[in-house]
Amino acid sequence: MVSPSPSEPAAPDHFAALGQPRRYELDRNGLESAYLERARLLHPDRFTGAPAGERRRALEASAALNEGYRVLRDPVRRAEYLCKLSGIDVDSSEPQGGAPTMSQEFLVEMIERREAVDEAREAGVSALDQLRAEVEDEAETVLDDAIAALAAAEVRRAAEALVKRRYLQRLLDEIDEASTESP
Repeated sequence: MVSPSPSEPAAPDHFAALGQPRRYELDRNGLESAYLERARLLHPDRFTGAPAGERRRALEASAALNEGYRVLRDPVRRAEYLCKLSGIDVDSSEPQGGAPTMSQEFLVEMIERREAVDEAREAGVSALDQLRAEVEDEAETVLDDAIAALAAAEVRRAAEALVKRRYLQRLLDEIDEASTESP
């Protein structure tokens, strides 16, 4: 393997930077090993005696490697990143290449579900726990749908599922908040 150095241009993407195939399914042990090896080689402490420009590049390369590792080890972020590499950035609101717009029907459903959180808060902790379990199950199913869509090269469908999962995650956050406020 060629040792990465801070003077080399940045790898084209996180998968390449960590020597991983560009796909959803990854070998977690292989990912971690690749990260640890590259992190050791690029660690800024190895460049303390180097000129300022090389130290800065080492710091930037190390930060980029760390970010790549955080993205690839997280199942949701990895799926979102694959969508981004395929031309749909779920973090963008741009009409071209940005996150898919959710249907009016779905948005109304989310409003109704937020009202259900308020009702569950009034009903008590067990109602919130039950609601949380239901939404968690749905969020897992939606992520599975996104992964299947990525495997089928249906990036738009994957992105739609990932945006839906974000709404569900926000709902889970609201349930958690309501649980701490519940009598």
